[in-house]
Amino acid sequence: MKNFLVLIILFFLFSCAKEQPKVAWIKIDSWDLLPNSNAVMNQGELSHKFSYVFLNVDGSSLGVYELPAKIPLIVTEGDHNIVLLPGVVSTDGMSTKIERYPFVESFDENFYLKVEDTITISPFTKYYSTINFLIEDFESPSMQVDVSDNSVASIGRNNDPDILKWGNNYGEILLNTNDSLLVLMTTFGNSYPKPGVDVYLEFDYMNTNSFMTSVLSYGSDGFFDDPLHILTPQNKPVWKHTYYNLKQVLSHRMSSQNNEIQLSFLLDDEKTSSYVYIDNIKVIFP
Repeated sequence: MKNFLVLIILFFLFSCAKEQPKVAWIKIDSWDLLPNSNAVMNQGELSHKFSYVFLNVDGSSLGVYELPAKIPLIVTEGDHNIVLLPGVVSTDGMSTKIERYPFVESFDENFYLKVEDTITISPFTKYYSTINFLIEDFESPSMQVDVSDNSVASIGRNNDPDILKWGNNYGEILLNTNDSLLVLMTTFGNSYPKPGVDVYLEFDYMNTNSFMTSVLSYGSDGFFDDPLHILTPQNKPVWKHTYYNLKQVLSHRMSSQNNEIQLSFLLDDEKTSSYVYIDNIKVIFP
């Protein structure tokens, strides 16, 4: 009887194994962000960190994948419509999450898929033509930032070819025991759409010192400083790109007439000197 039960179990397992569906595979390494020749505004340098892909096949959503990815698809052999949307990791001051980046076009093409074969897709996208940009890229003679009165450090420009990645300059903050504090506020002077609309702050940075990003809101209702996130120092500094979705903060401060971005730099404990390089500061909204 025992041997009979073993045979039944083995038969069941082999039957299930035979019923496993065969799949086609798609391989996606990274996104390419291209310029939009019809853009209404200057889009600045096209730096980004589209580290995820939202996948749709033949009108059905099939999830979100971190890149690079090799994704199995249960499909019949033939042509299939594949739509890809870029995803980013963003912070809103309360939580960090993966979300679809809202300001760029989808990648939409048909591909011939064959069971047990792999195709490589190299998706590209571009900003919608009507997207709004406020940019400080340290290229113009004057910077769109104010330094607070209590700051003892300053921000300058540098173009060290070993560090420079975009344009002709990047912003440089050097901290030491004497010049230990710098607080910057943008002077974009723009009214953003507030209730429930995606407004992104993003920038590139390289740092050996921590610094804090926050939103300043002010007007007839008072002055408010809403911290978003503290970026920690890098052990092996490289250029990184970061995203902040300001929708929640701006919706909460919808009665404030003015909103600006604040960056605060204080020399970390037990350090005698450190630096933060920053570039391509952008506020982006529909």
